[in-house]
Amino acid sequence: MILEPTLSPRFVVYIRNYLLDNGVDPTPVLGKCGIQDFQEGEESTPPLPVQRIADLFEAAALVTNNSCVGLHTAQNYHYESAPILILAMLAAPSVDEGIRCLLRYDKYAETAIETRFISDSDPVHFDAGLISDSVHNVDHLNEYLLSFLVQILKTASRKEVPVTGVWFRHTNNQNKLALEDHFGASVDFGMSDNRLFFRQEYLQEPFITSNNLLFNILKGAMETFFSMSPESQGFSDLVARELMRVGTDGALTMDNVATNLAISPRTLRRRLLNEGVTFQKLKSLSRERRARYYLSSTSLSLSEIAFQLGFSELSAFSRSFRAQTGDTPQSYRKRIQESFRA
Repeated sequence: MILEPTLSPRFVVYIRNYLLDNGVDPTPVLGKCGIQDFQEGEESTPPLPVQRIADLFEAAALVTNNSCVGLHTAQNYHYESAPILILAMLAAPSVDEGIRCLLRYDKYAETAIETRFISDSDPVHFDAGLISDSVHNVDHLNEYLLSFLVQILKTASRKEVPVTGVWFRHTNNQNKLALEDHFGASVDFGMSDNRLFFRQEYLQEPFITSNNLLFNILKGAMETFFSMSPESQGFSDLVARELMRVGTDGALTMDNVATNLAISPRTLRRRLLNEGVTFQKLKSLSRERRARYYLSSTSLSLSEIAFQLGFSELSAFSRSFRAQTGDTPQSYRKRIQESFRA
């Protein structure tokens, strides 16, 4: 069993809309990226590997000769193509509740996006990082994620987002001026996270698009849909996503995961057994995937990574990683770094 972080096929819709807006037939572009017979409008359409979506953004940038494809796709977002989560977010009462709705449900659709929201400081900050050890061309994706958040908040509140700073992990700064114009703040590259800073007071701004009845209906629909976990996704995938999202240390018990998924521990155990996998197996696979992510996408030391993964000693982490992958953490990180320089 391979735990592979994925992105929703909605990203294909976003790029398709961008290409159509620019007079480009999307069919050959999608085909070049291995996306055939795409069916729009199905929430249960199987998700896609991060690399395929990253390649699609890159292909769109090349065919339109536009390095700002991530930013422009966000700025010209088609709300008629929005998934249920975005519709629910728009119906939320305020900026704060809209962001928390995104945090609560996005983990189910986008297993490759790790989000974090720190609201007890001023400025507050929102992080959106890609969990993958195989993606090279993520610049457009990174820029889309933070640009879209600002775009939707601005649309729903009808007020400018008081951004105080923006970080991106990638080092390519060719879109710096365009991004700074969009965010209205300084943008830095080669940072530890993709991070958006903005004033805490903005969290209380009401959404002009708010609809309390619709908000509650859509939240209920998402609870039902995601807890049912369609066969095309698999229940074990859903549990693995939750493990990937919140970490894999010893404190993460079956009871905690069941609570996060709004089901009973007994139901969680039964449904995993029906798919022939145990909770501990998923936890082990999730820990391995998170280890690969930390080694390839962060500058954390090996000791810090071991601590993040719940190991009491670096040696224990090294033994576990080698047993699972056949490689040491040091050699794995070196190989990934060399492949990025190639």
